[in-house]
Amino acid sequence: MNQAQFSGYPIREFARLTGVNPVTLRAWERRYGIISPLRTPKGHRFYNDNHVTQVKNIIYWLEQGYPIRQVKLLLTAPPEQNDAPADDWAAQNAHMLTMACELNYRGLDDLWTTGLATYPMAVYYERCLLPVLSELRADPNLAMVLNGFNYLLKRKLANLISLQSKQAQGDAVLMAVSHEDAELQLLSSAYALGAAGYRVEFFGPNIAPDHIQIASLIVKASWVWIHIHPSNHDETANWLHIAEECSTPVYYSGAIPQALVSGTALGDNITMQVQTFITTSGNRS
Repeated sequence: MNQAQFSGYPIREFARLTGVNPVTLRAWERRYGIISPLRTPKGHRFYNDNHVTQVKNIIYWLEQGYPIRQVKLLLTAPPEQNDAPADDWAAQNAHMLTMACELNYRGLDDLWTTGLATYPMAVYYERCLLPVLSELRADPNLAMVLNGFNYLLKRKLANLISLQSKQAQGDAVLMAVSHEDAELQLLSSAYALGAAGYRVEFFGPNIAPDHIQIASLIVKASWVWIHIHPSNHDETANWLHIAEECSTPVYYSGAIPQALVSGTALGDNITMQVQTFITTSGNRS
């Protein structure tokens, strides 16, 4: 049987459909045994619609706070009503916070590499990265640690996004932020989009609203995604007007008005934002 006779999706198409990058899919198969793709005679992985449903179930349990090592059992035997997930996230967060306070870049990089290979970006950000960031931001005495953590994580994500873009076969999405304090969250969303096969174009936090239209034309973007930060009220109106002036479809996340005049509003968290974007944009890869 040749590959053309298989009904389903090769791994990159499957990653686009589910938003789970190929590295994580392979880890779920080899290390945790929670997904078993079909194989072509040449050994290439192939997935079908049942696998799509299975990944949705896996992500559901991860979002409930269950660690990846418990998910295989949960897929066959859901927990009793009073069963709480093992608090692996708290242990991961504490370990990461220790590495951050020690300014241990190699330790942090190892943690991030493992975490991003094990979990979808949206889950990892909400359950691990964001809690650590929140704790660092809450303590003025840790300002230096926070700055170092931010810098190193931004650099890590930017490098990963660059690698994704070189391999991406989908259309381009231009991403921008209204304030530099929102850059890390947008990079997390950008990495999640890259895992789904989109070619992400991001030129840092200082691009002006007036330049979005011309930038989208230069990079031939099929969509624009703008994240609005709540601390930049004076400029918010200028960012929101982009959807009225831009010939490219515009999506907004972050601190946006409930009654958005134009453009498409994305959800409150990264999972919802990425799912909404993929569903409504229709990646033409």
